[in-house]
Amino acid sequence: MKRIQYDRYGGPEEMYMGELTLPALGPNDVRVVVRAAAVNPFDWKLRRGAMKLFMNRSFPKGMGTDFAGIVEAVGRDVTNVLVGDEILGTVDFKKSGAFAEKVVLEASLVAKKPAQLTFSEAACLPIPAMTAWAAIVDRARVKPGMSIFVNGCLGAVGSSAVQLAIAHEARVAGTSSPASMRKASAAGVHPIFAYSDKNAYLNGEKFDAVFDTLGTLSVSDGLSMLKPDGVFVDINPTPRRLVRGMLSRRYKLAFATMGIKHLSAIAELANKDALKLAVGIEAPFWDAVGVLARAEVRPTVSGKIVLTMSG
Repeated sequence: MKRIQYDRYGGPEEMYMGELTLPALGPNDVRVVVRAAAVNPFDWKLRRGAMKLFMNRSFPKGMGTDFAGIVEAVGRDVTNVLVGDEILGTVDFKKSGAFAEKVVLEASLVAKKPAQLTFSEAACLPIPAMTAWAAIVDRARVKPGMSIFVNGCLGAVGSSAVQLAIAHEARVAGTSSPASMRKASAAGVHPIFAYSDKNAYLNGEKFDAVFDTLGTLSVSDGLSMLKPDGVFVDINPTPRRLVRGMLSRRYKLAFATMGIKHLSAIAELANKDALKLAVGIEAPFWDAVGVLARAEVRPTVSGKIVLTMSG
């Protein structure tokens, strides 16, 4: 079986198309024929070694986390999906390898694909939507009438956050590039500010929650934008911020892993047309190494990059 992998941590030059024998199917596992796999910055951060303290030391390691495909086999204890089901899912980052022809993973990491989504559209959802769920639903505790500010409201995570907030009847303000402000407004974001207009949004209205998807707000800036009982949610941890997030009532960190248990709920929202991410480029799996290298060095595509497998 072919997959994109690497033999040591490093830059794009470490990636190559390699061979892998899939592991045996465990009782709680599924084997999936991958039809599409979406690219996340997290994928190359893993290859660079950003999480190596949490990884085992064996190589080669596979690349890719988010995917959509068709269930080929299920373990004896699996009950949430059947052979032949179209699904979306995310691979445990310690066992990355979704940029592959097939993948074996725990059934708890997959959900049935909404019928109206293509495989490429479905593959775009897991990590961005799980991260946004952790921030907006778990940390901010969104409810009708809340005001939420999303810094970077048109990226994959930001767009997911906006849609989740609106689905829960919250009001959303946020930032985007000047060229994208009309698009943000059409998505339901109001008011919308340019990234550079920091004085305007730091000194404007106060919010029930502020969600920084970009890492460009300091903790003090985020807290200054809140109502007295508001919460600043961050997805850009540093050791100091990790400690502060554990001790503070008003500053919280959110991670995609917190949203894994909500993957079926995310798929259900997508099934109701309340959540969808734009596909920017679809590229054949066989061109993956070059496509990934270019995306890492010059990330200029609007929408998600998706690797597609023939099927």
